[in-house]
Amino acid sequence: MSKPKKIFITGATGFLGSHLAARLLDDGHQVAVLARGSRNLSAEARVKEVLRDVGTLRFDRLTVFEGDISAPDLGLSEEAKKRIIASTDEIWHCAASLSFQQEDRSEIFRMNVEGTRHVLELVKQTSTRRLHHVSTAYVAGNRTDIALETDINVGQTFKNAYEESKCQAEMLISAEQAKQTIVASVYRPSIVIGDSRSGRVTHFHGVYAFIRGLWALLERLRRRAPEGEFVHLPLRVLGSEGQTLNFVPINYVIDGMVVLSERSASIGSTYHLANPIPTENRLWFENICRFLRVEGIQLVGKESFSKNPMSKIEAFFQKQMAFYYQYLRGEPRFDCRRAIEGLKNTGIECPRVNPELINKMIGWYVDLLNAKAM
Repeated sequence: MSKPKKIFITGATGFLGSHLAARLLDDGHQVAVLARGSRNLSAEARVKEVLRDVGTLRFDRLTVFEGDISAPDLGLSEEAKKRIIASTDEIWHCAASLSFQQEDRSEIFRMNVEGTRHVLELVKQTSTRRLHHVSTAYVAGNRTDIALETDINVGQTFKNAYEESKCQAEMLISAEQAKQTIVASVYRPSIVIGDSRSGRVTHFHGVYAFIRGLWALLERLRRRAPEGEFVHLPLRVLGSEGQTLNFVPINYVIDGMVVLSERSASIGSTYHLANPIPTENRLWFENICRFLRVEGIQLVGKESFSKNPMSKIEAFFQKQMAFYYQYLRGEPRFDCRRAIEGLKNTGIECPRVNPELINKMIGWYVDLLNAKAM
């Protein structure tokens, strides 16, 4: 482990940011975080609640500043800003809007682009000017070729405002890096799922939303089905069995980022923390259905709905899963060679998402859903 540092983190209440903050606290670093309060909790109480859920209680090394990345100076008082500038060795920018709806476009750009601009202004005032930026592998947008770690904007189009905003944020960082006003590293996870060792997860986006929607529907249908029997549910889901989703466990992403960040070679580098072997939709989809004991659900193309209009259930799922359907029909391929090389001989490798890991992930989440339903 490197010697203790003073680290400032945005996004510490999010899935990735909270796990990063917990890891850095447990490693002995002094961690300051930026957070917003909620209707019922102060910023500090909110951060501590999330970090407890992740599994750390090392709050003696934690400082919470109330603020907002979308506001100038991050919404900090002049005194708080000076304190952060004077006492920060490096900044980790994890905060982002995870909305994917077109109607939220202005808010997404305000958070992800303007928020990054505000963070950069703070970074430039620190003594080290060291920034670690968490982006996404999906800045590759609609590319059909292999996306390299050195690529940012190569003229690609995007599936949604989230991808486009994260690409623009990276362009801001690249411009400042070129001017030598900051010392930056960029980390691009793909689709982050629960811990590969336990299946545990603390935030429930992406594939978990699909599992939750399906579980809730099946709970109602099971009341009319014999106990232990498979439920037949004729449901068409827009997607392609032969396409893939690139899943990476949260522990791989956190371990990878922390280790890579300590290497001098990370300065000026971008890393795809993606799975070298993406998961075919048929594999994870069939295993989810098998685990939930449901049959009749199938991935289909658009032409299926041209021939036979959607049922009410299908229309509901289409609305709930509109964003995720974009990825079920295809995603880019991510070159991970720089990340793999940087993690060589560390014991940190991205596990292949096989049926065992899928069942572990689903099982942990379904147990949680069942417990909450009691």
